[in-house]
Amino acid sequence: MHIILQRLTMSEQGTFGVLLISGRPYYVTLELPWKNNQREISCVPSGTYHVTKMYSEKFNKIVFVLHDVPGRDLIEIHIGNEIKNTLGCVLIGSEFSKTEYAIVDSKVAFNDFMVRMPGEGFIITIKDVVVGAETVWM
Repeated sequence: MHIILQRLTMSEQGTFGVLLISGRPYYVTLELPWKNNQREISCVPSGTYHVTKMYSEKFNKIVFVLHDVPGRDLIEIHIGNEIKNTLGCVLIGSEFSKTEYAIVDSKVAFNDFMVRMPGEGFIITIKDVVVGAETVWM
């Protein structure tokens, strides 16, 4: 299965996106702002990555982890509603908050995502915000 994380907006408040499964938007995402792929303070570079299930000691549960991210490791898709809940991983939620720079219902979305994704893994393509021929950093 191939998943697309389409980033919608990037700013110091976070990188917000939509997770598409078979071309359909299922979940929203939140990542750190782009800081040149620096560990623990930046979102990951756009690209295509293999994703597998892994036990996370930090969260004491099975999560999905992205592999072969240049210069990075242990990039997880996990629960969290605000960028303070991540050190470079992808947070997943049900919708964008209407009152703050956050996502909501992360636990619900994460649990649904773990059930919805069959097998041990998938491929994810992360796409940046693009206007015309240029990537846009807001």
